[in-house]
Amino acid sequence: MVVAGDAVTSKEGVSSYEVRPGTIHLCPRRGGTVVTGYNSFVLYEIEHKRLQRVITAMGGEEKQWNPERSYVFAVRQSSAQEKMWSFLSFADQLLGESSYVSAALGLDDHFYRLLGLALLQEEGAVEKIQKRQELATRNWTTPLDDLVDYIRLNPHLNITLTDLEEQSLYSGRHLQNLFKEKFDCTPMQFVRKRKLSVAMEKLQAADFGDTVTGIARECGYLYTSNFTVDFQREFGVNPSAVLKRSRQRGRRADRSCEASLSCHRTWQTSSGDMSN
Repeated sequence: MVVAGDAVTSKEGVSSYEVRPGTIHLCPRRGGTVVTGYNSFVLYEIEHKRLQRVITAMGGEEKQWNPERSYVFAVRQSSAQEKMWSFLSFADQLLGESSYVSAALGLDDHFYRLLGLALLQEEGAVEKIQKRQELATRNWTTPLDDLVDYIRLNPHLNITLTDLEEQSLYSGRHLQNLFKEKFDCTPMQFVRKRKLSVAMEKLQAADFGDTVTGIARECGYLYTSNFTVDFQREFGVNPSAVLKRSRQRGRRADRSCEASLSCHRTWQTSSGDMSN
């Protein structure tokens, strides 16, 4: 992503491209030469298989992007490419502040979706996909119920919007509308709420060996700090406080059990004395 500076001339075999500031160059990195002066740019490495998976999940089943071809996306060329530029600039600023932000916000999946949309627009496939999705989602109740079951049964997975598209065969836009209509939230908000509900259940029933970090990992959180922030926002209480209360209840239950056993032993001893 060329932010500022001179135009970059990239030559791969017999093909030559001019990449100006304010553009994104999707390069296959198969060799060649680059001629440039002073430039400011941001470099991202793209996983080919993941990008194709996202394009397929978004409804472009018949569209196979060519990883051997160079693409140059100008910011003003389409709405998707302008959004992708804005997103990359925003993500670069966030990552400069904290390396945890990307995982916490699911920025990588969002980026791949924007890039996939830009490629679909480049191929002129977006309108066709939208019409097909509108026809496919007229009777949505059963598929949506199945998708909700999938979310509830897999709180440990790091579920993305692309995963939900693959499971339901609906586009992200239709899933947004359906979840808003039925649950008054977005699909990813529903996923997060489900994870946090499971985490609350685990914390309230925790054993002495359980920890907040361990339960956070069981619920799909890579970083305990992100889990703590989400948990407090959802329930208004720190997960450590819930775990502490759970352990206190466990200790009281153990003392009650020990007192009951002691009383039982005393009664047995007294009964034995009386029999003698």
